[in-house]
Amino acid sequence: MNENKNNEVIFVGLPNSGKSTLINTLTRSKTSIVGSKPNTTRDKISTKIVINNKEIILSDLPGFDENPDSFNKTFQHKIEKIFDDANRILFVIDVNSKNFDGLDRINNILQKQGVEKKILTVFNKCENFEKYDLDKRFFKYIYDKEVYISGYHKIGTDELLNEILKYSGIKKNNIGNNSTISLIGKPNSGKSTLFNAFLNEERSIVSKIPGTTRDSIKEEVYFDNKLFNVVDTAGVPRKKQKDQIDRYASNLSLNVLSESLISFIVVDASLGINLEDLRLINESVENFCTPILVLNKWDLLDEEHKEKINSSLKHELKKFTWLKILRISALTKKGLNKFSNTLYEINEQLNKRIDTSELNLYFRELWVANPPHPFRGRRAKLKYVTQYDTFPPSFSFHLSSRVPRNYISFLENKLRDDFLFNNVALKIKFKT
Repeated sequence: MNENKNNEVIFVGLPNSGKSTLINTLTRSKTSIVGSKPNTTRDKISTKIVINNKEIILSDLPGFDENPDSFNKTFQHKIEKIFDDANRILFVIDVNSKNFDGLDRINNILQKQGVEKKILTVFNKCENFEKYDLDKRFFKYIYDKEVYISGYHKIGTDELLNEILKYSGIKKNNIGNNSTISLIGKPNSGKSTLFNAFLNEERSIVSKIPGTTRDSIKEEVYFDNKLFNVVDTAGVPRKKQKDQIDRYASNLSLNVLSESLISFIVVDASLGINLEDLRLINESVENFCTPILVLNKWDLLDEEHKEKINSSLKHELKKFTWLKILRISALTKKGLNKFSNTLYEINEQLNKRIDTSELNLYFRELWVANPPHPFRGRRAKLKYVTQYDTFPPSFSFHLSSRVPRNYISFLENKLRDDFLFNNVALKIKFKT
């Protein structure tokens, strides 16, 4: 469950008012997807920044469209709670906008929710504008105070941050970068349903339409009293997307793996796993992110189908025999209790450190008993081996020359089997 976000700042405005660009400027990252098409952002997208040791959550909302699509309608049903939880609301207005009907509509929503005291009006795209030229029709949208900025050109953004800091921010918490879990998988595998089940609320929009989730949505979740950042990502389809925004969203999903400690590879159990799922597992391992295979919708299968899927997994996962597999139903929440125990076990393995003397004694004996084949005419000798880090467990083998690829796999398997790194991704370097 989430804690109260009394450090959350919400960005509201019309489509293409520049909210997403502004948040990306403030966070100095590509947190929100930016596009010229209305409704590029489909859900609340949150990210943290730390200024003067104060932690602030910046949340980008979809633009309030006059004729919202099904996704936008679904989102707007949650707006009351979103406003209630926010500490500060930034009403972002394109200073060149002539859509006063649309601005009136947003203004009426804000007044209806009774959040006028939380509002800071932000006039955006002011790079060629002086505030004394402001159209008088904008005055009714000014509440406590207004600021004039250009998110794209980074003009006035320091002043905006100072205004945010006056009313928002809490002391930075102790959640680390090594506590991020990514939910990744093909469209309609049930990632967002699982995400909502973890939070016990309808946080992500769920529909049967492929590509519903475009944005990477991050929330804090407790598993057995340990706090994690959990990220719901856009589906990663096998075929290359024609839509530029969907393609960008898919790439963002894969990029999340490089910032994650653990990944839940969510699969529709009725379909089994295919080459795309294996690619995601491999991508995770290559990023030294521990994958956990989550077979969702397991409750919908009869016993014969379950047996068939289990049999195919033994064949498909020959390269990843160490992979942890969970069989659950995100919709009914059956099997969700497995996650806490699994994460505890995984965390213990990720935190494990082996003494250097023990490692060297073991691998020197192994090297004598099972030496590598010569590589390009030279047989490598082991100088020493050491574990230099945890999260993930990281090892460095110092050799006289290179070893064949199959011997590298052999050493990794020995690390797993004899030092009980049963279910985690390992980082192994070979230095000559």
